[in-house]
Amino acid sequence: MTDSGRVYGGRSENERRSDRRTRLLAAGLDLFGTEGWQAATIERICSVAGVATRSFYEEFASREALLRAVYEGIMSGVLSTVLPQVQAAEAGGPERIRVGLAGYVGYLTEDPRRAQVAHKELRVAGVLEDDRAAMVRRFAAVIAAEAKLEDGAAGRALGLALTGAVSEVLVDWVAQPEPRPATEPLVDALVRLYVAAITPLDA
Repeated sequence: MTDSGRVYGGRSENERRSDRRTRLLAAGLDLFGTEGWQAATIERICSVAGVATRSFYEEFASREALLRAVYEGIMSGVLSTVLPQVQAAEAGGPERIRVGLAGYVGYLTEDPRRAQVAHKELRVAGVLEDDRAAMVRRFAAVIAAEAKLEDGAAGRALGLALTGAVSEVLVDWVAQPEPRPATEPLVDALVRLYVAAITPLDA
């Protein structure tokens, strides 16, 4: 025995559980992001992950909890990947906006399963609306800070509106048949929208 549990097959209990959780997360991303929420039953997820059904519940309380973990992983990846790119870009101006939007859209669409989960299946599931809304507010705050929007209700509303625009564009992209369209025109359109939104009316 060790502090991390009984050793079996050269691995501790904690190591085996970590591996099992990783496989379940990978299976969740794959199935939620391809076959969709409705088809991705716990039995199907466990089969793809190579995990016993009873073991699923040792890692996640429910299918919804797995979906939440997959979604949080995707959005954490967005923040850790895109924010450094934006912060390294030249301060201010359309090019900084383009870096952020291209990074966000690019991260989610380079693996379409990410976009599918974040911008379709979370809504289809209908049980994690509070989580989705909290993430929207978080990204709206990031946008407000990076774009230097005015403080108060107006700046908050504009940040939410711009966040929503990106979301709806990606919802439409996910709905397109394979092969999905190139994302460069999407980024171009969003940059135009963002630049127009943050440009003072008397400029």
